Amino acid sequence: MRTAAYARYSSDMQREASLDDQLRNIRARCAREGWQEPTVYSDAAISGARNDRPGYRMLLEDANRRAFDVLLVDDLSRLSRDKDDTGKAIKRLTFAGVRIIGVSDGTDTAREGHELETGIRAVIGEHYLRDLSKKTHRGLTGRALAGASAGGLPFGYRVPDVGQRAIDEAQAAIVRRIYADYVAGESPRDIAAALNQEGIKAPRGSSWSASAIYGDSKRDIGILANPIYAGRQIWNRSQWIKHPDTGRRIRKERPQSEWIVHERPELAIVDAETWQRATSRRNRFAGSARGKGQGGNTTYLLSGILRCHECGGPYVSVNKYQYGCGRHKDRGEAVCSNRMRVARAAVETGLLGTIRKNLLTDAAWRIAERAIAAELKQRTPDLAHIKAKIAAAERIVDNIMSAIRAGITTPRTRAELIAAERDVETAQAELEAARAFQPAQLLPRAREQWTRIASDLETIRDVPKAREALRELVGERIILRPDGDGAVAELDAESKMNVVAGACFGRYLTKPCLIRIPLKRRAG
Repeated sequence: MRTAAYARYSSDMQREASLDDQLRNIRARCAREGWQEPTVYSDAAISGARNDRPGYRMLLEDANRRAFDVLLVDDLSRLSRDKDDTGKAIKRLTFAGVRIIGVSDGTDTAREGHELETGIRAVIGEHYLRDLSKKTHRGLTGRALAGASAGGLPFGYRVPDVGQRAIDEAQAAIVRRIYADYVAGESPRDIAAALNQEGIKAPRGSSWSASAIYGDSKRDIGILANPIYAGRQIWNRSQWIKHPDTGRRIRKERPQSEWIVHERPELAIVDAETWQRATSRRNRFAGSARGKGQGGNTTYLLSGILRCHECGGPYVSVNKYQYGCGRHKDRGEAVCSNRMRVARAAVETGLLGTIRKNLLTDAAWRIAERAIAAELKQRTPDLAHIKAKIAAAERIVDNIMSAIRAGITTPRTRAELIAAERDVETAQAELEAARAFQPAQLLPRAREQWTRIASDLETIRDVPKAREALRELVGERIILRPDGDGAVAELDAESKMNVVAGACFGRYLTKPCLIRIPLKRRAG
């Protein structure tokens, strides 16, 4: 029996030993069952409300490849704290023929009626998360009302004690320099480029960007927008809410009546006059191309999908008519020396024309259709093999029972009988899933998906929809490379045509497809 274990703890406040505790329980269960040592997947200090955990994603990918038969978790909440995500994970795993066991909470998907049990546990897990969030917010509110710090640590400060902030003089000197340069007329891009050129580390230890300096005054983030630098501490401006469709966390602003504001002059890094002059300059440029901050949906088809050949960063609209490397634009030569810009109309027209001509044709569909059919053939369960597994497991049970009736027992007889009976249950559950597998429905779904992508790219009226269609068809990265006096756009070697047919079938179906488009370019 091939086994896997998944363990997770959710925050830095918990101990690394929490993983060891969970895995110890799982290994003890495997030993009792006579199963082999499990393959371990884990995520440390990551919330169960997130479904982008690397260990969790690898677990699901390996389950699709039938890398293990049984998944053991300490309890079901380790998979997810979101009831919808838990339900989807269980469906994906059981479809792949994986039996799920919760060692501490008694969950077992091989048991009749497990759907109701796992559903209830998932609801309890989500309720726990909401209750924990409320209690955490209540505690932080009390701390903020007392004048202590209840939020993150901005650049320029250190933590001398729990809930306290103090000025970090080395970082504060950089903050004062940024304010002085900005008040003197330097742009955030020029400031970021100069800091990067000098090798000065940014708040997160990487390189400085214009957006990190300019910030967002609506959210009080960024060097030039955060009032803490003038000695004004604000908490409870916003909250994070999970979008019901995408699952992404979205920031939602709270009304000003709920803000908790404290004047903390001892935390001021810049004087009141400098703060006011910087704020006045920001207000003058608010909404302009030079001064606007980040955020919102892009209005340009290829922003972020085009990628720089040198640094791998996104190409963005550097002006109304051209795309250029975003890292070069916002971080300067020290981060990326690629000055190449391309005409937006040329790259969009050329790329879409090539895609329509080469990828959205009946001939291209027939290639994809053959790949889908081959994949279905490979994935179609072998009913005879599964029935043979059931028969073999039942023979083992019969042999053990015969030995017991004959008075032949050992200390491990009971454990062996339980393990054999569970093998029978697992094989029977696999047979039920195999009989429910309906490959005839998948090709029509794939064709529907293909047709929708073609429709979304036929006439670009809805840019967000067209961008999503491009991602589904050619992936997330189209590399832009220089080519003599011009440039070429080509699909990343890792990108392949992707067709998703239904909730449980999504694979790269064709060989990598390169698209080359001659472009006129101009060095910026």
